[in-house]
Amino acid sequence: MLENPVLTIKQTVNLPSKVLHGARIEFKAILDIVRYGPPDIMLQFGGGIGDELLLTAVAHELKKRRADLKIWQVSHSEELLVDNPDYDRVFSMDHWPLRYALFLEKRRCRLAYARERVPRKEEIPPRVHIIAELCRKAGIRGEVLIRPYLFLSDEEKRAGRLAQNQIAIQCIGDDSYATVMRNKLWDPGKFQRVVDKIRSDSNGMIQIIQVGTEGDRLLEGVTDLRGKTALRQVAAILSQSVCFIGTVGLLMHLARAVECRSVVIYGGREHSTQTGYICNENLNSYLECSPCWLWNDCGNGRKCMEMIEVDHVIRAYEQVQRRKGLPLETEVTRL
Repeated sequence: MLENPVLTIKQTVNLPSKVLHGARIEFKAILDIVRYGPPDIMLQFGGGIGDELLLTAVAHELKKRRADLKIWQVSHSEELLVDNPDYDRVFSMDHWPLRYALFLEKRRCRLAYARERVPRKEEIPPRVHIIAELCRKAGIRGEVLIRPYLFLSDEEKRAGRLAQNQIAIQCIGDDSYATVMRNKLWDPGKFQRVVDKIRSDSNGMIQIIQVGTEGDRLLEGVTDLRGKTALRQVAAILSQSVCFIGTVGLLMHLARAVECRSVVIYGGREHSTQTGYICNENLNSYLECSPCWLWNDCGNGRKCMEMIEVDHVIRAYEQVQRRKGLPLETEVTRL
């Protein structure tokens, strides 16, 4: 006989919150699976928007090897994957249960290219390009193209042309966003001198469009679109620009995805052989301590960024101008 039947019933009805939460996740995921049919593979990255954009390279290589493969992705910025033919379904974070449901565990492909050290102040970098590393971890073998993909409509591209001759620039600062890595930052004063030099040399014939977040450092003599455009609008502006000038980050990858060359100020936190594209002018610094992959700490006064001068950026920009209209080169690597 039960000593306290009322208590036992209550304990049975009031299941632990973790169990109920897990049941809700499974139920919501199953609803999507019933509606759309199960995927063959669901790509997943736990990083930022730029990292999720890199997964388009993985999807592309998987689809090349098996055209009927059903690929899903739940993204923080699903707008970047609109009209991408390599995906069967792209979901917003409203469908977050798909990222955690045990029901999909065997079909889920969680990817990363670097491991964080503890405490979280730096990363252990990959030995190969991050796209190659992502493809390798997804089980892809053979030749892979080192580039991401984004597909714009003709209407979007027309809207992205704001001038006959335009370039895009981003000047990230300490207050750009909460997770900014200070070892990636370049002096805003130098950015301003780059803008001044380009404007002077072009006699006002080139419009410089500043894109990025509202917290980025505002430059003078630019068309200020900081925080005023959605990501696809930024992508459209990049697609119609002679080049993008900035530091390592999302817009560097976004520019490559829409066939826009870039001048990328790398310094020594990481090197372009690890995260960049051969079609760009990549300004690396080669010191004994680089590439360090440290986030904010630096025992060398960020010398790797200090040693990159305005003239270096201007010469790189001129190199890009000379290749205007030529197809972008794409690195091919074999896994």
